[in-house]
Amino acid sequence: YEDCVRDNRISKRVYVLKDLVRLILKSAVETGTPFAFYRDTVNRMNPNKHKGIIYCSNLCTEIAQNMKEAEICERKVVTKDGDEVIVSTVKPGDFVVCNLASLCLGNIPVENQPELERITKTVVRALDNVIDLNFYPVAEAEITNKRYRAIGLGVSGYHHMLAKHHIAWESQEHLDFVDKVFENINYAAIKASSELAKERGSYSAFAGSEWESGEYFSRRNYNSSRWESLKQEVHAGIRNAWILATAPTSSTSILIGTSAGLDPIMNRFFLEEKKGAILPRVAPELSMDTYWYYKSAHQMDQTWSVRAAGLRQRHIDQAQSFNFWITNEYKMSELLNLYTLAWECGVKTIYYVRSKALDPEDCESCSA
Repeated sequence: YEDCVRDNRISKRVYVLKDLVRLILKSAVETGTPFAFYRDTVNRMNPNKHKGIIYCSNLCTEIAQNMKEAEICERKVVTKDGDEVIVSTVKPGDFVVCNLASLCLGNIPVENQPELERITKTVVRALDNVIDLNFYPVAEAEITNKRYRAIGLGVSGYHHMLAKHHIAWESQEHLDFVDKVFENINYAAIKASSELAKERGSYSAFAGSEWESGEYFSRRNYNSSRWESLKQEVHAGIRNAWILATAPTSSTSILIGTSAGLDPIMNRFFLEEKKGAILPRVAPELSMDTYWYYKSAHQMDQTWSVRAAGLRQRHIDQAQSFNFWITNEYKMSELLNLYTLAWECGVKTIYYVRSKALDPEDCESCSA
């Protein structure tokens, strides 16, 4: 990059940083994009930085795994059926694959740790099985998937869970509760992957990782007795290089009858257009007991959402499909403050900026 900057043969355009930020914010308000990717934070918290760099996320911004381009090692001309053909020897790069599933928090007794561990263990095992049973049209993707055995265990029904437990979104109780819940989910998922490693072996790039060194745990201040015990187990091996990633689940949440991903509900009752169909949506388990805990997403103070995302991010080794919900009265400076606060809280990615005038489409794969 620096060589390109110094090369006078390359035409350049100079931007004032403030003007560039203003263009980004203007686009975010008008179109919902671009998505934000805090690359330094992502790579600092990458447990597999010994094997590569994470350059970007996927469309829905929940995946954060090592990437590398394929490299042509040799080309030679050979004769086949009387014709000359070029044969290339290619060293495969890291082609990331999404192996996703979600825990429906609204339907799980999250305060029951043994039951949470049982459910999580089942899902982790199922996702690991998918890696072996899947069909791979791209050979590089199969090699990468089986090298790292990365999975993306996420959640749906986040707002559903809070309302069911009579917890207001804009409250310290919300922050304390989700910090504990996501720590427990992470503990259960890592434990399940560690147990799978004893049965099936660790992923091939385990040696030298922060899982093996224990740095994964120290970076997140996991120093309680149960975490120290798990740290020793993981030192011997873990099945999956990455474990947690929270997708939008906007489609499957409809089928399950819960709220989408980590998002607050848009309204207690509203009509939503999906793939050309108009679907009536009602807040899950809406009753007199839960009514006042279902505040509309656009009416919420977004700083509470950002702070909650920061607490969750500590326990999520990849990233989150996390949206800003703003009104038309939002100022550019207020939106910039949200991006800055997200960075300060350790959030890795920002998905859409959803203003009242926008209803952007989700990635079809991740929304499921």
